[in-house]
Amino acid sequence: MRVITKLGLYALGLVVVFAAMFGVGSWVGPVLPAQQDHVEETTGGGDHPDPRDADHDGEEHDG
Repeated sequence: MRVITKLGLYALGLVVVFAAMFGVGSWVGPVLPAQQDHVEETTGGGDHPDPRDADHDGEEHDG
């Protein structure tokens, strides 16, 4: 086989493999994490104070 033919078959093989994997990915779909009931745990919101602010009294201190 000549070099051009080998490269053409290689490129065709890549196209076939990527098309097949794209088809499988579209068929299977993404794997999503389980839905969580507590939004404040995942976003940091809610009424819970931030423990990193425990020593902060709101005043400026010279360091």
